[in-house]
Amino acid sequence: MALKRILSLALVICATSASSTAYAVQNDFADFKKKYQSKHKEYTDDYTQRYEVYKKELIEKWGVAELSSDTEYVTYSDDKSVKVIANFENDTIEVNIQRDDQQGQITPEEEEVMVRDAIMEALNVAPKAAAKQNVEFAFTPAKNPQTALTLKPKKLAKKVSSKQDTLLKHLGINDGKELKSALTMVEEVPAEKQQAIVVARTEKRLSQQITQVEQFVEREELPLKQKKRAQRKVAELNSQLNELNQRQDILTKKNIKSYKIQLKRDRFNKAEKYLSQVAMQANQWKVDQEVLLAIMETESHFNPMAKSHIPAYGLMQIVPSTAGADVNKKIFSINKNPTPELLFNGTKNIEYGSAYFNILLTRYLKEVENPTSRMYCAIAAYNTGIGNLARAFNNGERGRMKAINKINKMTPEQVFEVIKTKTHTETQRYLIKVVNSTNYFAEHI
Repeated sequence: MALKRILSLALVICATSASSTAYAVQNDFADFKKKYQSKHKEYTDDYTQRYEVYKKELIEKWGVAELSSDTEYVTYSDDKSVKVIANFENDTIEVNIQRDDQQGQITPEEEEVMVRDAIMEALNVAPKAAAKQNVEFAFTPAKNPQTALTLKPKKLAKKVSSKQDTLLKHLGINDGKELKSALTMVEEVPAEKQQAIVVARTEKRLSQQITQVEQFVEREELPLKQKKRAQRKVAELNSQLNELNQRQDILTKKNIKSYKIQLKRDRFNKAEKYLSQVAMQANQWKVDQEVLLAIMETESHFNPMAKSHIPAYGLMQIVPSTAGADVNKKIFSINKNPTPELLFNGTKNIEYGSAYFNILLTRYLKEVENPTSRMYCAIAAYNTGIGNLARAFNNGERGRMKAINKINKMTPEQVFEVIKTKTHTETQRYLIKVVNSTNYFAEHI
């Protein structure tokens, strides 16, 4: 009996000890989570402050704040008197230079030097370095609060390096000789025409961003906090759109010289830089290469600095809280979202995009019997989410399996037609673009 009492007491002590240990671990984790969330909020607030100050300075200097998008990389000189826009969709480089009225006339030779220096400073840098230099992409806060609103000055590169992976190379300009050739195609854009272009494209850019974010807000898998942030972003973008017309007069008062280079690259040339990476990821995740290239082209036109207001990042426009979180949780067993810095790494971005497309095909849509129908659905879901895709087949109601049961009774052509007519306009266009692009790359690989 004494032995039984001793054993019972030992068991109680062990259970109490284990319970205490578990409680301590739980408390430690709760403290860690609280500190992590606090630090994350601090980082977010710091970035938001820098970003808003930056935008305000640009508006004061230029009349409007032209910022980077999914297909454009926009950067400014340290004194914000020079603006360079690399448009990966239209395959152009644009240089805008503000000049004092007292600077006088400049010769064609001086013009060429000005344009060349502006391009070199803005684009003869690696994507990683560009992200550190540009306030829009500097997500990590400065260690010293006094320098939180400043960045290191850019150093003007003397030549296009043959080894360094630069934004110029992503635009198809591989060396000094090719840059010199591109500069022979520089055209000056008349001031009035350029002002109209700036207003029109800013309006278009804001309208597209509003549409993208509004559609994103409807995703049922979206965390509530991000849904609220996205709704605030829509209101902010609408406010900017309304203010745009009031700023048109300011634009006409700026002494701006504008130059444009049409690069005239072949469509397939834009993709060539990524073929080996795409082939590797396609093999790893059992996805066709042409589909991955088509998604990349449709999402960013192969812009390594692609960034949207959703927010989505990089070549395949990964949203950290949805696609990124899904890949981390289901593939890498990581219970947090990938960072923007990670997603601006081209290799990692292609890996995340490929893995997410695999998740769509093999998990969310695995019950879809016809492979062509499954592919159409995966393409649409990559753009709009599984929830929105299901609602298209359920007359607005939720239910993944309910939608899949209906899909399985349809031909691929009928599935395509439902997506083309009952999803958001952007998703309808997205499906058509990706399918057409898939056919193009299938013929060229």
